[in-house]
Amino acid sequence: MSSKAKAFKNLFDNKHGRTTIVRVSDLLEAGYDVDKLSDEFVRINKEVWSGITQPQYLWTKEQIRSHFMICPQIQYCAFECGHIVATLSNMFTTEAELRKYRTWFEKTGNGYLTTHIPRGNVGFGVDLSVTKDSPKKVSDKLVLSTVLIAILGGGLKSGYIGSRIPSFHKYKDMKVEDYVYGKRKNGKPLDPELHFYMKNGFEIVEIIPEYMEDPDSLNYGVLIKWDNPLYKITLVFPFLKPVIRWIGKTLFLRLPKNIE
Repeated sequence: MSSKAKAFKNLFDNKHGRTTIVRVSDLLEAGYDVDKLSDEFVRINKEVWSGITQPQYLWTKEQIRSHFMICPQIQYCAFECGHIVATLSNMFTTEAELRKYRTWFEKTGNGYLTTHIPRGNVGFGVDLSVTKDSPKKVSDKLVLSTVLIAILGGGLKSGYIGSRIPSFHKYKDMKVEDYVYGKRKNGKPLDPELHFYMKNGFEIVEIIPEYMEDPDSLNYGVLIKWDNPLYKITLVFPFLKPVIRWIGKTLFLRLPKNIE
């Protein structure tokens, strides 16, 4: 069984957990206060990344409000017992535009997502922030729910992510190529963040020097992608895309009953 198939099997097996996955657009349409939601995205991001990443990469309220204005339908969050415990920020683009820009700031319009292309044929995962007290599978649910609804259901060619390699500083005498493509004795990647994505069906595209200021990764980023196995099929039969979106929304998206 491929890593993609295993990842989705796990997603379906765990779909009845307490975690609620919801799109920002659905929350706003339901009347959720945009200021409060923006504050929550900022809070989660700072809680997760303060002390790990440089301050200039932490979300500001102005950036989050820009995301909500530009493409709220592909911004996601996870609720647990009425509280937001994780967020996922995305944008659409093209392969040419994504590969043209090198740094995280360039790819994301300085974090404001002004580089979003509404009719772009690939997605780019900008940020995944998951609190320490989140349920174990919330990262998988957020990423794979987005893959199912936005990539498969949107008929996109691929979904890309600029991954950190936060354990690379422990192997600084090793060439970055050997580290990124290297495996442990159990077959898993040397880097835990790469392992998370690759077990969910992502593959390595390229190594990017000076991707962002990140001492743990020695400033490297790794562009990875998840190719849509249904891309050519949905090009021929476009009516399948709304069907896939409906399945994904029905199975995995719902508004939380009690929001605090």
